[in-house]
Amino acid sequence: MEDTAIYISYAITEAFCICFALGIIVKSNKNVGTDLQMKHFRGMSMFFIMYLISDSWWALGQGGIIPFSRTLNKISSAAGLVSVSLLTLAWCIFVIYRIGNIKVRKMNVLKGMHYSAAAVDCILIIGSVFNDFYFYIDENDIYQLSPGYNVHLILIFFQLFGSGVFSFAQSFKNTQVKMKKEYRLPLLFIILPAAAAVLEGMLPLSPIVPLGTFLPIHLAFLEIQNSEIYSDALTGLNNRRSMELFLQDMIHNSSEDNSFCVYMIDVNDFKLVNDKFGHLAGDRALQLVAEAIHKISDANRGFCARYGGDEFVLIMSKPDEDLQKTVQDEVNILRNACADLLPQISISAGFTICNSSSVTAAQLIAQADEKLYVQKEIYHGRKKAAEN
Repeated sequence: MEDTAIYISYAITEAFCICFALGIIVKSNKNVGTDLQMKHFRGMSMFFIMYLISDSWWALGQGGIIPFSRTLNKISSAAGLVSVSLLTLAWCIFVIYRIGNIKVRKMNVLKGMHYSAAAVDCILIIGSVFNDFYFYIDENDIYQLSPGYNVHLILIFFQLFGSGVFSFAQSFKNTQVKMKKEYRLPLLFIILPAAAAVLEGMLPLSPIVPLGTFLPIHLAFLEIQNSEIYSDALTGLNNRRSMELFLQDMIHNSSEDNSFCVYMIDVNDFKLVNDKFGHLAGDRALQLVAEAIHKISDANRGFCARYGGDEFVLIMSKPDEDLQKTVQDEVNILRNACADLLPQISISAGFTICNSSSVTAAQLIAQADEKLYVQKEIYHGRKKAAEN
């Protein structure tokens, strides 16, 4: 009776995981990623559900709650292992598509390696139903692992470790803040399930592996969803919504002894860049300016966001009178790498200091924008004088 209760609680825990996974599938639409990305993410969630169903079926059968036999035991065990293999494959392909900046040939090679590993694993799993290579059912009708099961672990680890390390390495090449975080998430798909497997080995008949597998899926989905809600798609910086929330918190804690600066930064003659060189060049110009602002923000432990159009917001704890020159210098350095593709890019900046919690975010932005307008007038005056 005691064992029966353990198996029932095991199945109930997995039923809750199934419900949560279904919720993720429903929410995994094109609004949080490309069609190909979310297709594989949904596929991964579906294979996870298949694994949970087969594992719950096994638990209820082993506990004597439902009719079970040696044949059904083998089928449920094989179905669970196949689901894990396909889940791993879908996750790795999702990671490849999520990185996005891989050359087609390299992408095809990576995908081919993962598909091959998964195909070999699935063939060996199905074969184990007949030859006991991965697992067998003992004389007491209990599922047992064979020495060959290590091959399954190696194939799974090869895929997860490969995609995790590759994605982590790519994070150092990408300048977008939100993508850096996402590129490091695949490592959780190695660490958490592995730790869960060790714990489940110490605590038999506890559903730690399903929970340890669900957690990185859930965290990945939340990170992707949050990045779409609070990040600017073009530049990778925080968006206006994120900036407003951050600014409200800063104002709440502001005082004479705890002041901060709000900078409004604008690209000069941006409309002319779009009109003369095209919108692709305009987009690239915004990305260069965003990257420059992000570098300065990181160096000063600040906060930066795209406010809208060609306007950016930078929030720092200390005022910097030379910030406009600092940003311009960073933009020039970045632009030199693609000078043939872009015109000269220049920026203007205005700032205001907040040292009171009685002001609003809108007032601070308006004050910084007013200072920005002064700098824009100076820029246009110099430009007109130079033209004359």
